[in-house]
Amino acid sequence: MRLATIFGRTLRQAPTEADNPATQLLWRAGMLRSLDTGEPALLPLGNAVLQHLITHLTNTLRRNGSQEIYLPTMASWLDVITTLARREIDSYRQLPLSVWSLRRRRRATVRQRSGLLDLPIVTSLSWAGLALDVAQVQTNLAAIIEQLRTTLHECGLTVVADALKTERGATIIVDTKAGPLTTLDCPVCGGRAPIDLAPLAPLPPYSGLAPAMSLVETPNANTIAALAAFLGITTSATAKALFFSARCAGEQRLIFAVVRGDREASLSKLAAVVGADELLPADEAQIRACGAVPGYASPVGLHNVFVVADQTVTNGAPLVAGANRPGYHLRDVVYGRDWQATLVADIAQAMVGDPCPFCGTARVQGNGAAVGVVTPLQATTILVQDADGHNRPLVIAGIELDLEPLLHIAVERNHDERGIVWPVAIAPVAVHLVTIGRSDALITAAQTLATELQTAGWRVLIDDRDERAGVKFNDADLIGAPWRVVISEKLLATNQVEVRYRTAGQPTIVNRSELKDVLAGAVANGS
Repeated sequence: MRLATIFGRTLRQAPTEADNPATQLLWRAGMLRSLDTGEPALLPLGNAVLQHLITHLTNTLRRNGSQEIYLPTMASWLDVITTLARREIDSYRQLPLSVWSLRRRRRATVRQRSGLLDLPIVTSLSWAGLALDVAQVQTNLAAIIEQLRTTLHECGLTVVADALKTERGATIIVDTKAGPLTTLDCPVCGGRAPIDLAPLAPLPPYSGLAPAMSLVETPNANTIAALAAFLGITTSATAKALFFSARCAGEQRLIFAVVRGDREASLSKLAAVVGADELLPADEAQIRACGAVPGYASPVGLHNVFVVADQTVTNGAPLVAGANRPGYHLRDVVYGRDWQATLVADIAQAMVGDPCPFCGTARVQGNGAAVGVVTPLQATTILVQDADGHNRPLVIAGIELDLEPLLHIAVERNHDERGIVWPVAIAPVAVHLVTIGRSDALITAAQTLATELQTAGWRVLIDDRDERAGVKFNDADLIGAPWRVVISEKLLATNQVEVRYRTAGQPTIVNRSELKDVLAGAVANGS
């Protein structure tokens, strides 16, 4: 590549829309731009970094024996693999196996700007392991996590590698100064989750006596706060009713969500469990059509509605719920006795101070960026014949690693006051070859040297622009290739070149014939 003709020029200053140091450096280095829609575009140098990262990660999966598939869909990764496995696997002789794909993945986002951390749709490296033996799937998952962690370390992404070490199933969250994600973190066991998806531990079964359900008049108590004040009870002793119009697989469905009165529903959790692309508040006509009354709605006696109950209202404790009658509520409503849900799930919004579901420690608020998901092993409904002729459920586990955010994190963790300092493994080019002078002999010598380096396996960017040496040196530091090699009229006369590692204080003069050995030796020594 030639800097004079490359698609993406360097900038002295980043635009105001680049609102953090890493994004500013990517803009200034000619690697990132923003479209009119606010979506980011990676220009050739930025895309080269992404492609090198992909190469290292996919080579790791290939060495592991995982098989690549192509998927033109953004549907749930494990759902897609399960669908394919149902058609392709019928015997234990085909197992264990693992598959992977590079695909586009839709994820939750808090904004859409020119940055790479918070894209709504990302390139995801997705892996799935399948077997009949639970221990085998767990072993395979642990092995691939460790192999990916090693590769990420080699790519200068230690912080991402450390975040990937969880195996119990979680969003992979990385600390970053520009992190758009509010998280709920356990300071003891290290569990982290986006606050809108943070899991809550189920309540223990209720052991007290529950009187029979009874009707009570509650005039003007059409909110949880008013109801609790009128009856002299805590809000946690009530059931909150929430109605949504959900678009699921292209069809509209009325969803009735029930959470405890002291909690809000997490729309992210609810959308995930019902498979909704969109959740909107239901209108009054929709609510009344299923037999409910706004302000006094109850899960008791409804029809033609999909009821999702949070796990905090299904432990058998008596609660106060609406009576589907204006001005009235029902006391001592007990799940399982007085009403049933279509689905029971963790749909309540977690809060700071809630106990960690893994160790019980009070959780604190944090922030970071989501870079993927580890899905722990789970049994499918697919039955496969084992060696003894018995049908056993196929077990599956998965990993999804989002790639574009890793470029931002790599820059945030690897830069100095002059520009980006790319790790060698993912640098857009290994050698930034700078020409000082404009003679035909010099340009020819530079092109010949670039060809020799490329033939030897080194990626080269030639800066043959008609610019001052200071401008070229500044841009070389800004772009951040591991080595800067300078060839000038004076050096050409002695068949020498000047070499400087990106973070070195002073350059070194070497014979041109020794350059490849010098570069190779620097790699061997970890420079």
